[in-house]
Amino acid sequence: MDNIKTCEDFIIRTFKEHDYRGIETNLLFKMAEEAGLYVKDSYGSDFSKALSNTVDIQVSCDIDGDYLYSVFILKKGE
Repeated sequence: MDNIKTCEDFIIRTFKEHDYRGIETNLLFKMAEEAGLYVKDSYGSDFSKALSNTVDIQVSCDIDGDYLYSVFILKKGE
């Protein structure tokens, strides 16, 4: 549980320190990997649990509805 809290703190701090409204999903995973909090292709990890506690995902599509990219957005109250 402590590691989940550490990951949550990292996520919230990253958003607030950089005044991000949203962070592209792969960028946040890369930042967490560099911080030693995430291992690529690890599903159900503490970092993944922290993500579901702190962020929502926003998908952006072009005018034709084709996928462009996804960003993490802090949940209300974070």
